[in-house]
Amino acid sequence: MGNKRLLNSRDKILFEKIMEEATMDCYNEYEQISGWACVLEENISVPRKCLIGKENAILDKIDMNSNSSDIFGIIKLNKSKIRVPIEDISLEDSDSMKYIDAYKWWKKNG
Repeated sequence: MGNKRLLNSRDKILFEKIMEEATMDCYNEYEQISGWACVLEENISVPRKCLIGKENAILDKIDMNSNSSDIFGIIKLNKSKIRVPIEDISLEDSDSMKYIDAYKWWKKNG
């Protein structure tokens, strides 16, 4: 089974719908990452509270790295701003978190 997370059929259908929205008309991995960044930015309002591990923080912005190969959250943690892979961020709001969960599932299974 490896690292693949087992989903119930409702989650799988939801994730596939989000994946289709994010990667529609994308011809390579870089365009797909850009598509994901757009979907995440459109569906996760910022700034908002989040967790990094067990630390309370603020998700200030969603951004890509310079070569468009990964998506990061710009996090305010204490008095610092740090870049954290978006898949390492937890949100309390399940409606917003489903987009990060779909992205994580796509990275592992897509």
